[in-house]
Amino acid sequence: MDPIRHELVVACTPAEAFDAWVDDIGQWWHPDYTPDPAGFLGAAIEPRVGGRVYLVDATLGEVDWGSVLAVAPGALVVHTSWLGQDPAHPSRLAVQFVPLDQGGTRVELAHEGWDESNVEFRHKFTEWPLILDRYAAFVARTR
Repeated sequence: MDPIRHELVVACTPAEAFDAWVDDIGQWWHPDYTPDPAGFLGAAIEPRVGGRVYLVDATLGEVDWGSVLAVAPGALVVHTSWLGQDPAHPSRLAVQFVPLDQGGTRVELAHEGWDESNVEFRHKFTEWPLILDRYAAFVARTR
């Protein structure tokens, strides 16, 4: 099954775009895309293979959301994702940070790993453009 793909351009280097995605996800991720928006305190990606991807919630504590599969600082992060899905059948998020000749970075998101075991959850992921807009606004304010 084809990945869900989106891309955008941000006015910073690939290293800065990567850092904003990985190091600062807790500052730009929208609470509405968590188990308990009222309790959302942040999110984190541990940038190493096998690292955790998790949310921090006021009541639930740390809530695992995925596991890092690949990381190339300034260029790529890939992790499983079971946020809003059955953890036994995760999808994958692959985010690449591509330098542009004229400056800036193209951020390419592929939400992949869809098959018969998890396709029933695919309909929940139509709002990537809103999430990416929030990321882009964060980058514009901070980089």
